[in-house]
Amino acid sequence: MRVHKLFVGLVMMALVAGLAYKGYEEYKASRETEPVSIAGDASVLGGLEVGQRAPAFELETIEGETVALSDYAGEQVVLNFWASWCPPCREELPELIAFGEETGIPVLGVNVTKNERRGKADVEAFLTEVPVSFPVLLDEAGVVEKTYRVVALPTTYVIATDGRITAKQIGPVDFQWLHEETD
Repeated sequence: MRVHKLFVGLVMMALVAGLAYKGYEEYKASRETEPVSIAGDASVLGGLEVGQRAPAFELETIEGETVALSDYAGEQVVLNFWASWCPPCREELPELIAFGEETGIPVLGVNVTKNERRGKADVEAFLTEVPVSFPVLLDEAGVVEKTYRVVALPTTYVIATDGRITAKQIGPVDFQWLHEETD
C-alpha cells in the first residue's frame, strides 16, 4: 500500500511539473513575439486597395439632393467616410475643409448614418455646430460603407481622374497628407 501511494505521488508530481513547464514555455513564447500594430498597416484592416477602381455610388446630401460619384468623372476626388460621434473624424474635419477650399479638389464626406445614434438628426445637429463647405452624403443603409469595405472611421480615399484609387488612409488625415496624395 505504501509503494502504491508513493507511485501515485510521483506520477502527480510529474504531471504538475510537466504542466508548469508547458505553461512557462507558452508564456516565454508569448513574450518573444512583438505585438502587431494594425493602426499603421492598412492591409490588416481591409478596405479597397490602391489601384482598384472606385465603385460607383449615389447618395443624398443632407439637403436632400442626389450626388453620384460619376458627377465628378474626370476630376480628382477625396472621399472621406466619417461619423459625428467619432473623435478622429472631428479632428480631421478642419483639415478637409481647408484642403478643399484651397485646392478646389472636391471633397465628399460620406457620413455613415446607419451608425449614428439618431440617424440624420445627429448629422444635422453636428453640422450646425461645425459647418462644412463640401457635400455631406448620407449613407443611411450603409451600402456605400459596405461596398468600400470600410472597417474603421475615418477612412479616406483619393480617387484619380481615371476613377482609380490612388491613396487610402485609415485614421485621420491632415493637410500635408492630402497635398502629398493629390496632384
